[in-house]
Amino acid sequence: MTIREDYLPGCGLKIFQDPAEFTFTTDAVLLANFPHLVTKARVLELGSGTGAVSMLLASRGAASVTGVDVNPRMVELMQQSIAANGLTDKVSAKVHDLRDIKSFCPTESMDLVVANPPYRNSGKERIIGTAACHEKTATLQDFFAAAAYAVRSRGRFALVQLPERFSEAFELALKYKLQPKRLQWVHSFIDKPAWIFLLEMAKNGSYGLEVLPPLILYNQDGSMTEAAQKFY
Repeated sequence: MTIREDYLPGCGLKIFQDPAEFTFTTDAVLLANFPHLVTKARVLELGSGTGAVSMLLASRGAASVTGVDVNPRMVELMQQSIAANGLTDKVSAKVHDLRDIKSFCPTESMDLVVANPPYRNSGKERIIGTAACHEKTATLQDFFAAAAYAVRSRGRFALVQLPERFSEAFELALKYKLQPKRLQWVHSFIDKPAWIFLLEMAKNGSYGLEVLPPLILYNQDGSMTEAAQKFY
């Protein structure tokens, strides 16, 4: 068992990770910097893994962040990172199955819910990080249902997903009264198809979707674009 000590970009916070399980990637950094944060925001991260998104949101000014994950190993590592960064008064990590959200979270108690759900519901499974990448425990609908239960009216739910699941995400958003408000497509290079999308929804929100300019991560020479650097 090898534990890796890394640092979160833009804030210098330590994060402990197990490469045999899963390590955070660019999509986590983008998700953490995408949604609007109200003053004294109460935040819940569904499927928090080792806590990259939760700690980045705390560094942005969230008053309290709770990360929940079904994997005890991930929660243990997140708790170590929280303690190492002196964030025990702002961030917590707990072992929970988000499908049982009513057992551990009061309804409409959060200002913001964030999630980086498993991307795949079919296809060849990866060996490392299987549950984080494939729907082995919770489905995309489970994430939407949990978010709709936990977030207050007019509060926000933000997630990152693959383009191939865009229509499914919109259907679920409308089903659970999570009105899409902000959308951004993310491309690795300007001449490549979108890799992921970032979507922010408002519970019981009014109609009105803002489609942001596409986010291009890299210049043709492989250097990070100025727009992407702002996320870091």
